[in-house]
Amino acid sequence: MKKLVLGIFLVCGVLGFSRYVVSCRVTDVNYNSSTCRSLDSGKYFTFTDGIFDRLEEGYTYTVEFYGNGYNNLYLEDAEFVD
Repeated sequence: MKKLVLGIFLVCGVLGFSRYVVSCRVTDVNYNSSTCRSLDSGKYFTFTDGIFDRLEEGYTYTVEFYGNGYNNLYLEDAEFVD
């Protein structure tokens, strides 16, 4: 039983889970990073890898990303909202 539980945690850790922000307004875009502010929580997220170069400053997106905390995140997907 312990091995089963340990195995489940291991598989989940290897696969990882993405996080997302429903409404994130882009505040800064440059050649090596992009920053957006969540309209729900007010927290800032900084993306340094992934497709952040597709974002445009001043627009709102739904973003899906990987990483811990709020900095050095990998942007997986961004869908234009407003």
